[in-house]
Amino acid sequence: MIYDISIIIMLALFLLSFVVFVRWILKKIFGFNIHNLSCIRVAFISLLSGVLIVGLGYQLRTSDQKRIDEQNESKVALESKKKTKAKSESKAASESKKRARAKSESKAASESKKRARAKSESKAASESKKRARAKSESKAASESKKRARAKSESKVALESKKRARAKSESKAASESKKRARAKSKNEVSSAKKKKKQHSDTYQNIETIFNMHTIKYLSNRRILKKGSAVALRDFKVIDFGADKMKQYHVLIAPKNASKTYFLLVFGDNIYKGRITYSSKITVLGSLNGKSRVNDSQINSGIAQRYLGKRDILVLIDRIQVKN
Repeated sequence: MIYDISIIIMLALFLLSFVVFVRWILKKIFGFNIHNLSCIRVAFISLLSGVLIVGLGYQLRTSDQKRIDEQNESKVALESKKKTKAKSESKAASESKKRARAKSESKAASESKKRARAKSESKAASESKKRARAKSESKAASESKKRARAKSESKVALESKKRARAKSESKAASESKKRARAKSKNEVSSAKKKKKQHSDTYQNIETIFNMHTIKYLSNRRILKKGSAVALRDFKVIDFGADKMKQYHVLIAPKNASKTYFLLVFGDNIYKGRITYSSKITVLGSLNGKSRVNDSQINSGIAQRYLGKRDILVLIDRIQVKN
């Protein structure tokens, strides 16, 4: 209501101001001065009165019209409120969206920071693991090198000990060999001395008997003078071996090839080889006269020597030169 009245008053004042402005323009610009404005004033007042009447008529309208106007006004106010509310809601929704967007952006930024931090931490952890692994591998390699060095050193020490032991053993063996050699030399020299002494006790048969006539002497004389005799470098006439593995050898001196001496011996006396070119030295005693019989022939001596005179020899020692 106050709003309507203020509108009517503003219209009346505008009309009055317009009339005064028209009068001023006529006077200043055109030089036209209206001296009698009673008609204008009457018209202005009539117009103003008409306006006021219309306004009062408007104010004094019926209750139905007022109700319609109020409804329209309330409707307009409601629409305005709705628009305001919608605007405020849209503004609130926009603010909410902005906040949600800002929140989501901040959340996304926080998530991105978290991811970046987790990524950097995982990267740092991976780098730390790699460093730890590299460190452990280098430590393991160092330990392996140390073990290998210790093993090689122990191996070298063991080899050195083995060499030293082998050297000492070889030295000991050499010393032992030297001692054994010296001992064997001593034994050989002693044996040689004994042999020489022993062989010196055997007299050369050729100095005792005549090799051409010995086979005609009696057994008593042969046995008496034929003890401890040496038959030196007699040549082999023929030989054989029986089933008992005993050699049957006919020998003769160089200067009397028809005077035969018969040797019968086994492996306990001599184990070597005998040939027709062998030279035999026998230390022993004469055991009388005999003849070549079937047992010698069966052992391998030639048939032409069957029944030939021979002198038996008991062997103490025999030496064969091939």
